[in-house]
Amino acid sequence: MDISTGELAFRLLVYGVVLAGVPLSFVLLFRLMDYAAHEPLVEQFSGQRNARDTGQLNAYFESAGMAATTCRICGAANGPDYTYCHNCQERLAGGDDASRP
Repeated sequence: MDISTGELAFRLLVYGVVLAGVPLSFVLLFRLMDYAAHEPLVEQFSGQRNARDTGQLNAYFESAGMAATTCRICGAANGPDYTYCHNCQERLAGGDDASRP
């Protein structure tokens, strides 16, 4: 069984794509994901908020006269039974840690 030069070239091309192209595509995919992770829109919604919260819950706790726990990271007002900050999801210092496993 003889293989023609064209068929041999095609087989070598397919072999090269499978051997080098597939791993290279994964590397490029991860590089693209890393690049996209540093986009301002992604950083805005990634939970890493540095701005102080001026939302409706702050006004609610102030108007209701409830004792609010202030987050040490973002300064958002949180209810007395909150374990995590509603703004940045940081564990609150006054959370009920003793009853948690």
